[in-house]
Amino acid sequence: MTLQTTPTLITRQRQNLGRTRSRGVELETEARLNQFWNLSAGYLFDDATVVRFPANIALEGFMIPQVPRHQFTFQARYSNPSIVTVGLQGRAASSQFDDDQNLFRLGAYFDLDASVSRRLNHQWDIFCAIENLFNQRYEVGKTPATTLGPPIQVRGGFRLHLGQK
Repeated sequence: MTLQTTPTLITRQRQNLGRTRSRGVELETEARLNQFWNLSAGYLFDDATVVRFPANIALEGFMIPQVPRHQFTFQARYSNPSIVTVGLQGRAASSQFDDDQNLFRLGAYFDLDASVSRRLNHQWDIFCAIENLFNQRYEVGKTPATTLGPPIQVRGGFRLHLGQK
């Protein structure tokens, strides 16, 4: 619960809410196009609100912080172990609030990741993954200073499969 707000400092105290309600719907689908291609997608609608909070009834009816109403995910994957495995994964979320008083709105965002790997032998793979492929700068915090999510990240290496022949 927010106790005090100034332009440079927000003082909060953690308290259990009296009652919250989260209702919505989640949909997922997956399609295997052939032995190599797999597509999947998901959508979540979440209406998460404070229903009862005796310590501060002014917060009743507000959205729960850090819970976007709409979230969407998708993945496309090509996997041919004798050649290469390539994946593309995206996530999107609608705006959400970073605070209990629903004053600090975090903007909607879209994030795309890609990965590629190749089997070297029965035990070893080599891989490369890129997260936040378009280097999107999206907000993850705003109380009161804006905090941004991580920039583009590239990682690579070798993967060892234990117990396989």
